[in-house]
Amino acid sequence: MNRKSGRIIIWGLTTLLLLTIFGAGAVLAQGGTTVFITTPAEGNTVSGVVNVTGAVDFPDFVKYDLFLKSGDQMLWGATAFAPVINGTLARLDTRTVPDGAYQLVVRQVHSDRNYTDFVGPTFYIENNLGAPLAYAEVPASPLYAPVSGAVARIKNCSGVDLQLNYHSPQGFCSSDDLWIKPKMADTDFCPFVDVLLTPCEYRGTAVGLGESRGATYSFTAEAGKVYEMNYAGGDVIYIAEIEAEERDPTDTGALPVGDPNRLQSPADAAEAVEAEEEMSTESTEAAASAEPAVVVATAAPAEPAEEAAPQSSDTVLPESGSSEPISLPFIIVGGGLIALLVIGGIAAARKRTFSA
Repeated sequence: MNRKSGRIIIWGLTTLLLLTIFGAGAVLAQGGTTVFITTPAEGNTVSGVVNVTGAVDFPDFVKYDLFLKSGDQMLWGATAFAPVINGTLARLDTRTVPDGAYQLVVRQVHSDRNYTDFVGPTFYIENNLGAPLAYAEVPASPLYAPVSGAVARIKNCSGVDLQLNYHSPQGFCSSDDLWIKPKMADTDFCPFVDVLLTPCEYRGTAVGLGESRGATYSFTAEAGKVYEMNYAGGDVIYIAEIEAEERDPTDTGALPVGDPNRLQSPADAAEAVEAEEEMSTESTEAAASAEPAVVVATAAPAEPAEEAAPQSSDTVLPESGSSEPISLPFIIVGGGLIALLVIGGIAAARKRTFSA
């Protein structure tokens, strides 16, 4: 083997080693993503207010957006600023959209502002209304405590369009100018916008359309807190810290990262629910056996529900998604190839030494 061949082997070994190392790093960096939808299930027909349940948890979490996809149209459904695992992702009032087939899409927004779309089940909405409702009767977005920053729900409970801005005298803080629709006279529901705020002091104005004067305000947003800003009209706006929404008992999304109970598959969730039901049944039977004998009519036990399988992940828009992580088999093959090349190089070097 000549010197040139030896250099080529060394260059190839170095390149493959770097690719394998960075490939392994990509696998570690991409780990920890859990996204699935359990209800509504594929092919279900629903009406009224529907609880969307499942899990959305991924590295560099900022928020997730839930969309209803109909053809090429993406209709916003809800936004949350905290992971959910085996809990409520959104409460959709299906009466606000026309009847028909829809597909659920979960958009995972990362800290670098890139996002990945998860395509969930297709289901059918059937409310048999003459026309969709103008506003939902329940807030679709759950107000869980955010994992980063603070969340403010800005509600317009006046009868006119609201223009509200917020900014901070401090640097590197959030700022925006919002338009929020008015509250309808025949409903108690106030249209709202949820915003994620960098912990800072905030100031701004809230002015109703056609109002002679608006309201000025200031408050300090603290990390992990939830706030409500309620515009009532004229120069009146109420700002207060409120309690974060309570999670479902099965939701482990609030547990610390690394807790073994935090990452669960749909099968694990189904088993946990089934085990809880069995314990409840056993407790009931034990209590009944301790009481005097009484003849009662009981319904036949329901058949256990089939375990929901996670839907396949795909991207909807060209700019969505991220590269697939390099798989473990690739790393193993790459490592084996490196070992073979190293052994071959050593053998060649010894042969060259002996021949010299």
